[in-house]
Amino acid sequence: MTIEKNKLIEFVNFVNECCIVMDDSFVADWLNLPNCNLNMSTPLDLFKEGETEKLYRLLYFIDIEEADLY
Repeated sequence: MTIEKNKLIEFVNFVNECCIVMDDSFVADWLNLPNCNLNMSTPLDLFKEGETEKLYRLLYFIDIEEADLY
């Protein structure tokens, strides 16, 4: 996994948000697993494409238990 240097702080902030919503031990797997809520893209793929709004929206729905982790 490679994150561009200029996106590193943004990525750390995103991972921190993930840790708030789900168990810390699952975050690394979740970032790399295809997700049906993201048209089977991985969260990491969407992050790299700059689709962070979709990811934060998904985290919100996971947090309120309106979306599954997968």
